[in-house]
Amino acid sequence: MAVIVEQEIDNDIETLWQRVVKEPVDSDVDVILLLVNHPECVVSQKSYDVSILGKTIRDWVRLAFDKCHITELRYTEGDDILSFVRPYVGNKHYTAVFYADTPLFERKTFLSILDYVKTKGLNVCRVERGYIFDTEYILQAQRIFAPLTPGLGSKDDFLIAKDMDSIYNISQILRARILDYYTRQGVRFLDKSSVFIDADVVIGDNVVIYPNNILEGHTEIQDNVILGADNHIKDSVVGTSSTLSHSVVQNSQIKPNSNILPFSFVDKGIVKK
Repeated sequence: MAVIVEQEIDNDIETLWQRVVKEPVDSDVDVILLLVNHPECVVSQKSYDVSILGKTIRDWVRLAFDKCHITELRYTEGDDILSFVRPYVGNKHYTAVFYADTPLFERKTFLSILDYVKTKGLNVCRVERGYIFDTEYILQAQRIFAPLTPGLGSKDDFLIAKDMDSIYNISQILRARILDYYTRQGVRFLDKSSVFIDADVVIGDNVVIYPNNILEGHTEIQDNVILGADNHIKDSVVGTSSTLSHSVVQNSQIKPNSNILPFSFVDKGIVKK
């Protein structure tokens, strides 16, 4: 079987990286996620199943691939990539192979790498924790001849969740991303440093959040809500124009225009105004 040698890569990566991808370009790519366990993280579970702000590490990585078909494979570092993934490739033009230990990897980075591969007509593009292949290349090649391509991604995209210190650092970056997103959506925070919001929380318009609020799980904070200080809300809905402070609400529904008295504990209930 012939060895396929990768084409020379041009030096205009920065321009491609900065270009805005106006339309999705991932309709003709399948994704293989390599589940690599880092035992330094925890003892009781696989590192890729560690939860950060309501999502496992592997699920954070999966977000970058949106609606792509994803195959997850348990993988040991050092195994030959080509022979390992070859039995699992599909019929799409491209196959993306990434490690499921980089929860900061963003969709815009994936699209930029894929756009670069398509623009340059590459057989393979290698980045710090992954590859994008022309699928035919995987089926024919015996070895990968592709240098690491610098410049495709930010400094955070390929940070590896390999131990407890790295997981802590990654969690702080993800937490800041969530808070910045809601700030741009108009949520007013009086002290971001003491607020924790899980990935699946939904917050409406004109919401005010005071210090020491924890919003977990599938929680919805509807429009015009005021969350006073020291609330812990999990898997609940807080209705429009409601207020609460110093309270715990879990698995419950707070009806619109409700005023929850301080130091309330609501569990599996429906509260009306």
